[in-house]
Amino acid sequence: MTRLTTDLIEEVSYCLEERDRDLMTKLGLTLKGLAVKAIFPTRDDLDISHVRAAAVPVTSGKGIIPTFSCSVCAIAQHLGMDCFVTENGDIAGLTEAIQAGVDIVFMADDKEFIALNLRSGKYADNTRSTAFGYCSVLEAALGGLSGKEVLVIGAGRVGSVAIKRLQSRGAKVSLIEADDKQAMRAVKETNVNWIDDMRTGVGQAQAVLNASPAQVPGEWISEGAVISSPGVPYGYDAEGERRARMIVHDPLQIGVAVMAVWSASMSLMSIPESQKVLEAVGVIE
Repeated sequence: MTRLTTDLIEEVSYCLEERDRDLMTKLGLTLKGLAVKAIFPTRDDLDISHVRAAAVPVTSGKGIIPTFSCSVCAIAQHLGMDCFVTENGDIAGLTEAIQAGVDIVFMADDKEFIALNLRSGKYADNTRSTAFGYCSVLEAALGGLSGKEVLVIGAGRVGSVAIKRLQSRGAKVSLIEADDKQAMRAVKETNVNWIDDMRTGVGQAQAVLNASPAQVPGEWISEGAVISSPGVPYGYDAEGERRARMIVHDPLQIGVAVMAVWSASMSLMSIPESQKVLEAVGVIE
C-alpha cells in the first residue's frame, strides 16, 4: 500500500460534494454510485444508512498520518454510513469500537488497509477495492468493457488485481511494467500483452489504467484518451490534461468508498447470498 502524506489528503473531508460533482460530470455517477457499481455492477444503490463504523488510528510502523482517520470517516459519512473516529488508537481503539457495537472497523498500517466487518468476520481491503473502483471508472466512461482495449501501467498490487478484473469484464488488456520480474509474473498469471515501450503504449491507448507512480508526459498521451489513475502521486501535466478526454484520480476517496460499500454488504446480505454475488462479478475468487 502506498503511504499517503498529509498534504495529499488534508482537504478530502471538505471536498466530497465537489468530488461528486466532478464524477457526475465525467461518469454520470456519484462517489457512492461508482462504489456500488464496482461491487454490484447491476445495482444503482445500496442503503448503508443503518451500518455503523469506526475508524481506528494505528501507530504501527511509521505512525499515524494526520487527518487520515478523519478523512476515512468523512468519506463513510458522505456515503450515508454512521461513522466515527475512536478516541483511542491501536488495540484500545479497536476495543472502543467493539464496545460501541459497530459493524465495521477501518484500520490501516504501513502494509494493509482494511474494513473489517465484525458481524461476518470478513474484510474488504483497500488494494482490491481501489482496483475495482478504478476499473469501474473505465467501465462507466467507455459504456462497458467488453471488447475494449485497455492499457494498464504497473503490475504491482493494484495493477495486478486490475488486470484480472478488466479481463473478467471482457476487456483486452495490455501492460506496461518496467520491472521484468513483475511483468513476467503478470504474463504468466493472466496472459496479458506486455508492451516494453511506455511511450509507444501510451501513445496508442484510448483507455488507460495507471496503477503506478509513473509521471506520464503529456505529449505521449493520445488525443481523447480516458485515463483512470489510482497511482499516487498524480502523474499528469497540463498538456496531458488537455489531450485526455478525462482523467479520474484521487488519493483516497474512490478506494475507501468501495471498501465501505463492500464491507457494508456483508452485513446487509446473507453470507451465502453475498458470496454468490461477489463471486459472479470477480470480487472474490
